[in-house]
Formats: sequence, structure tokens, C-alpha cells
Amino acid sequence: MTFLPHNQISSRPTTACAFTLAEMLIAVTIFLFAVGGMICLQIFALRMYTLAATKTTATQTARETLNAMRDAIRSANTAYVGTYNPTNGSGFIQASNSTPQTGNALLLQYPDTNGNLTISNLFYLDPTQPVSADQPYDFPICSLINGVTNVLANYVTNYYVFSAEDCYGNFLSNTAAYKDNCVIHIIMQFDQWEYPVGFVGSNAINAYDFYRLTTRVARRCKQ
Repeated sequence: MTFLPHNQISSRPTTACAFTLAEMLIAVTIFLFAVGGMICLQIFALRMYTLAATKTTATQTARETLNAMRDAIRSANTAYVGTYNPTNGSGFIQASNSTPQTGNALLLQYPDTNGNLTISNLFYLDPTQPVSADQPYDFPICSLINGVTNVLANYVTNYYVFSAEDCYGNFLSNTAAYKDNCVIHIIMQFDQWEYPVGFVGSNAINAYDFYRLTTRVARRCKQ
């Protein structure tokens, strides 16, 4: 009986193919380097996201406060810069004549239904209420409307928040210049806890970051 060539059984032994130990070690090493690089990249991205989110959150309240002040100034009939201390009972004191018109308070007035300027809105930095015992130089920005006080922002470190300027950025020194459309310059310098994970160092002084927000706003209508 004669077998066809394709039906013949080969007597040649077959050899099994496999990786050597050295090749396995090289492959595992390359895989570990790739996984390690991906993990490092992910950790770096998470740190950058946390840093950006912390900065955005830290300045969010201050930006909202600036927006509220901007809208209030634009719609006011009169705007005066001065000082205000809620504990001495003297009320708002406008900056005196022949002195730079700057201070910790801004008084805005609006007309009532009869056209009289009887409605007022007062923005001020409260130097009598530090945010905490650990931050004795950080104070809140408040608004006083119809006898109701609201805290708008915290951690403000500069006392002179408001100033009245001309169109060239120079401080006004004459109260009569308010009859013109003066520009109200607002500066808010504050520090904020930067790393919410935990303390850094012995006193955590390097865990705070410092910010500065500023804007200039003019009234839409003159007195």
C-alpha cells in the first residue's frame, strides 16, 4: 500500500517554542517601567489639578465680592470713600478734604421712589473681627444694608481697600471732585490656606499662599 505524500506521517521530532528566562526578565522590566511612568504621570496630573483647584477655590469668594461691589457701584448715584468702625458708633466718616481719598469703607447711595438719596449700601473692612486667633491680621469684608450686616469675604490683610481716583489713576484729594465721575479703586490682598492635606513645617507658614485682586469701577450716572 502506497501512501500519498500528504498522508505520510513524519518521523521528524517537533520542537516547542518558548521565551528564555532572559527574555522574560527583559519583558517584565520594560512593562514595569511603562506602568511606573503611567503612575508617575497620573500622580503629577492629580497634584496639578489639586493645586489649580485650591487656587480657584481660594479666590472664588473674593471674585464674587468684587463682582457684587462692581454692580453696586455702577448703579449708585453717589459713592464716597472713608473709614468705618462698627464698634465706636460714629458711623461712616468720609475722608477729609485735602487728604487722599482712601480708606477701609465705601458708602453708596441710591434714590428712593421719591428721588431722595435715602437708600445706602456700605462696604467695609472690619478691623475689629480677625478671622481667627491663628490669623490675627486677617479681617473680613462686610456689607451693611438697612442695618443688616453680611460677611462677603475673609482673610483680607490690607486695611486701605477703597480709594477714589481720577481717570489717570491719581488719588483724589478734594471731596468736591466726587461730583465728577470719579473712579473707585478696590484692592484686596489676602492669604489663604494652600494645602488642605496637612501642616507643612513647624508652624505651617509655608502652607499659605498670598493673592491680590484689584479692579477699578466708575458709576454709570453722575450725582
